[in-house]
Amino acid sequence: MTVRQGALISLHHNVGEIEELCRSADIDIVFEVVQQRTRPDQSYFLGKGRFRELQELLKERDVEVLVINGDLKPSQHFNLENGLKKECLDRIGVVLDIFTSRAESRESKLQVELARLRYQVPLMKEWVHSAKAGEHPGFLGGGEYAVDVYYNIIRRRMAQIEEDLRGLARDGDLRRDVRRYKGFRTVCLAGYTNAGKSSLMRKLTGEEVLVADRMFSTLGTTTRRIGSTKVLLTDTVGFLQDLPHFMVEAFRNTLEDVFTADLVILVVDSSEPLYDINMKLGAVQNILGDGVPAGRIIVALNKCDVDPDRLGDLISMATSILDPLAVVQISALTGEGIGSLMEVVNGYLRPPLLIRFSANNTAEAATLISKIYEDLYVESVEYSDKVKVVFRCTHDDVDALMDRIYSLPGINDVFSEDDGKYVR
Repeated sequence: MTVRQGALISLHHNVGEIEELCRSADIDIVFEVVQQRTRPDQSYFLGKGRFRELQELLKERDVEVLVINGDLKPSQHFNLENGLKKECLDRIGVVLDIFTSRAESRESKLQVELARLRYQVPLMKEWVHSAKAGEHPGFLGGGEYAVDVYYNIIRRRMAQIEEDLRGLARDGDLRRDVRRYKGFRTVCLAGYTNAGKSSLMRKLTGEEVLVADRMFSTLGTTTRRIGSTKVLLTDTVGFLQDLPHFMVEAFRNTLEDVFTADLVILVVDSSEPLYDINMKLGAVQNILGDGVPAGRIIVALNKCDVDPDRLGDLISMATSILDPLAVVQISALTGEGIGSLMEVVNGYLRPPLLIRFSANNTAEAATLISKIYEDLYVESVEYSDKVKVVFRCTHDDVDALMDRIYSLPGINDVFSEDDGKYVR
């Protein structure tokens, strides 16, 4: 993406998030205009006096795009672009630019296009009523007739995308059903954008995934197997505070991986200010809603080595807001706490019935062990003249397995353990 020069317009000095979004969107902020106001002006977002000052300032310090730290109403968007003759992007507009540049899979491209079109529909309605030919500096420069035609094209395109996404959603449901049928359990990484989900995925799976110090470096979903276990780990698109409903709806297919997972690891950047973390935990709670019960959420406090003195406060905060299954302190960079995190995951996911047996180290035993590795949860295998195997399974699995186990040459020491009781 080509770097564009821009100016940032804000009604307060809390501009950290929008500056990071601009950096991720390859917008170089040349200067900032801040006007302290409790609420935006109905017509120009800024007050009329500051708006006129901005008109004069742009004559001296020209930029390609104006970034507004907030969400513009269609009338405000119309008045700003008409009055300043510059492309104006509000917070959601910047996010959509990032999404457009990062989308790679067919599904993510369709989701981004749908979100962008839904974002443009109210703008189209405003321009249908208000625009005059040649006044708009961007894609609406053809005048009222062109805008009206474009609006109808948008509606038809949205209907087509929605149909395509429903088909992809059915494919996703089938894929998840096949995984469950084969005995795979699913763990989903979720959390605020740039919290370290992709870094944690790399640490847990040992596989190369994209890790970048930019917001929304992961846009689609990426699924990898954790070692030789029957556990699949999925990395998802990062959350963002106060996302409009149309954005959440457009990415419903992606979020379905979160809602259908056996377990959700919520990654939190513990190095951020406590106030920001509190707001982001609230945003995550709103997005997950009742779709992910508290008992299926593990909060992973990433970057725990940055400021260990306040981890107690963070644990209390996460517990009070989300009431998760567990709160674990980790560092995806150094590996600290990863073992503890996996203990919690394994404790939740592993099947209830423990089976132990030993048999002669033969080809028949090797074939059965391969099958157990493929379908079940292996805890340990020791090889010598005898092979000693410890694995876990469900009660539904055990009857079919026992016949094969007892048929092995030299079989002995067969035990099943259920709720702490051994049965020979």
